[in-house]
Amino acid sequence: MIARAEPGRDDFEAGETTLAGALAAAARDDLGPPEPTWRRILTHRDTAILLVAVALFVFFALSAHRFMAAYTMMELARRAAILGILAVGMTFLFVAGELDLSIGSHYSFLLILMSYQNERLGFDPTVAALVVVAIGLLVGALNGVLVTRVGLPSFITTLGMLALLRGATNVISSGYPIPAKNTALAFYQIIRANLPGTRVPNMFVAMLAIVLIGGIVLARTRFGSHVYAAGGNASAARNAGIDVARVKFRCFVAMGGLCALAAIILFGRVGLAPLNAGNGLELQVIAAIIIGGVGLYGGRGDILGSTIGVLILCMITSGLILLGVEAYWDGVATGAMILIAVGLNLAVQRRSQRDRGST
Repeated sequence: MIARAEPGRDDFEAGETTLAGALAAAARDDLGPPEPTWRRILTHRDTAILLVAVALFVFFALSAHRFMAAYTMMELARRAAILGILAVGMTFLFVAGELDLSIGSHYSFLLILMSYQNERLGFDPTVAALVVVAIGLLVGALNGVLVTRVGLPSFITTLGMLALLRGATNVISSGYPIPAKNTALAFYQIIRANLPGTRVPNMFVAMLAIVLIGGIVLARTRFGSHVYAAGGNASAARNAGIDVARVKFRCFVAMGGLCALAAIILFGRVGLAPLNAGNGLELQVIAAIIIGGVGLYGGRGDILGSTIGVLILCMITSGLILLGVEAYWDGVATGAMILIAVGLNLAVQRRSQRDRGST
């Protein structure tokens, strides 16, 4: 009787390899030809935005001869510092499905309050700064309570807060800017100084620190995941046990604290509380984060993209001025960038939906 040979281990492994290769080939056939590398790069949001920023930088560097000057770069960094700090807070709110239209008036109010304490009440600027932070957090908390507990839409709530704080600013200042007292103090010198051994302004370093912290919190923590969930699908988030109201409340409080920080930094730099400092600031911040790819309806966006959007907006403003374009056109350029960014975001979103529907 002839014994039948049992298949060996090598035979099984060879069969599995052949089957895996056949399945992979069938999958490739079903999916069609691989997507070109350039298209994958352009459809990745942050990479595409970064390429736009690099292209703008190269364009202005070649066309405006003073764009690369150290003074221009430092001024660009100082302007980006204020917008960047506020953009972090606005990114959290937009991702959570909310917005804050009061940040310009809030920022201006805290500036005047900081100067009033220092010049009229004689407070040390450090003490005045602590008071401003506390009030900034309280205003943010009030916005959060009205939206999450009372149930008012964030658009209406923050629009009303915008008018309230603008009126309060005029009441405190009597319609005049308030200068600081004794700007030779270390408080002012530290904010105005550069990072030791470099020409990088300290206020830009502060912005980078806020961006890093905000980016880690939004992308790597449980709270960040809850923010995305609250903005992406609030009902599903509640069903998953997430306290959506608390998440959004904390985002409003954080926005208030960042308004206070931005106001303290600007006051420390200029030693003055100009009345028009916050005019239109909310539109600039919203423009920056939309350019940076933050979704209009919540659940999408990141801090990196928003920061690149801030740099793009600041480069456009500085570059146009250096090219001899009147400052009045700055708003036109900002509005055009918003429309272009929204159009591109919608195009990419619809394309991804079509791709998901075809699979």
